[in-house]
Amino acid sequence: MSLDLFNNYESEYTSLVAAARNRLTATLPELSGTSRSTALRETDRELEDAQELVGQMEMELLSLQGPERSRAAPRMRQYKAEVEQLKREARKAAQGLGNYENNRRALLGDAAARIGENSASTEDSSLDSDHRTRLLSGNERLERGSQRLQDSHRIAIETEAVGANILNDLRAQREQIVNTRDVLLQGESHIDRSQRTLRTMTRRYA
Repeated sequence: MSLDLFNNYESEYTSLVAAARNRLTATLPELSGTSRSTALRETDRELEDAQELVGQMEMELLSLQGPERSRAAPRMRQYKAEVEQLKREARKAAQGLGNYENNRRALLGDAAARIGENSASTEDSSLDSDHRTRLLSGNERLERGSQRLQDSHRIAIETEAVGANILNDLRAQREQIVNTRDVLLQGESHIDRSQRTLRTMTRRYA
């Protein structure tokens, strides 16, 4: 039972160490900023778990007997040294000693570094170009929006003017109707007076 548990711990340890080593040697040199910090934290967590597994394996080692214990003991010493070495590499990477650009300068010299700087400059120029394109596109949208607002304002003014003209026409028509009514009332008054006059004359000659 102790051997099975020891083997399970050993298998987990191997996976953790392989992941941490791959991140330190292959992934971290290509990262920077937040991505690099996240990868470093993940590596530290894996190495802490690996060290804890080494402690668990040491406890199980005490339960092993004879040849099994003899074969496992050297591996334990190797695992301890391996974890400590990887932790040192992780600390160097955290301090920037494992930085990709620094390693490239040391290995390839300033010429290669200048190429990298030119490449970075080209990338920056591309980013600036994209930024300018987005700004121009945004300005065009703002201009179109402003033009639509101006058109809407113009239409509102024209509509208001048309409405005012209609109101003036209606007011004039009302005045005409009122005047016509007044004329009709005056005509009716004249007719009434004429009728009274005719009746008076008729009575006189009767």
